[in-house]
Amino acid sequence: MDGMEMTGTPWLPAGPPMLHAYREYECSQNTTAECDYYQEYWHFWYESDHRFALPTVALFTTTIILFALAHFFQRLAPRSVQDTSIVRRKTALYRFLSYRSFRLPALNWNSAPLGVLLLGLVGTTFFLCMTLIPQPYYWPESATLNYWGGSPPIATRSGWLSLGCMPFVFLTAGKSNFITALTGVSHEKLQVYHRWISYVFFVTALVHTFPFIVYNIKTGQMVMQWMTNFDYWTGVVALIAQAYLTFASMGPLRNISYEWFKFSHFVAALVFMVFLF
Repeated sequence: MDGMEMTGTPWLPAGPPMLHAYREYECSQNTTAECDYYQEYWHFWYESDHRFALPTVALFTTTIILFALAHFFQRLAPRSVQDTSIVRRKTALYRFLSYRSFRLPALNWNSAPLGVLLLGLVGTTFFLCMTLIPQPYYWPESATLNYWGGSPPIATRSGWLSLGCMPFVFLTAGKSNFITALTGVSHEKLQVYHRWISYVFFVTALVHTFPFIVYNIKTGQMVMQWMTNFDYWTGVVALIAQAYLTFASMGPLRNISYEWFKFSHFVAALVFMVFLF
């Protein structure tokens, strides 16, 4: 590991940490067209957290707020208001979406409630669109190119999408959490969201990882990056811990020994957080 690129400690920079993103940018490309292209809305690296992480946080936060408003309306609205026909119809629809599920006898499997499936569809559509629709996936080759940077656009945006999921993975995990207090949705019912958000968290982390491998193999830098860039080492450890958290939480494995699942889940989560940052 001689020559490993390390500044400060393995996890902290040498200088004081900043509480804001570093956004100063001076274009080093050879042409104005290349500078303009690099700074386009969907793949400007210095603003990518605003483009992808913030909308992810907004998606989850808006959903929580809507459920919280419905919960507080149900608790605080006068009976005369709750008994109106329009409110009664909306309440009936809410209950239908909350309890209507589907059964596949051949698999002995019951689906999540229809409302949960619809929320899952909204989330799946959001993440697929935010990951796959913006172009390009990789920086284009150019005869006049100076340097686009070592982070492929699809890796950048999927990384921020993944980080946007992370707070909500933790917020939906505990038995005592403020989402339950705000929305009235029990811890047991929140677990389906915890699992689904965790799946998205992991898949987007994979989409973040593999473009770096493709790019570095294509440019002949894979061995050099692995031997000199400490971020690659810590990233692999974090990804392994995240994979364990994701797959060891599945029902058949979890049911083998719940106490082991619980203990190892905490340990893996700690390892993940340490090596992620």
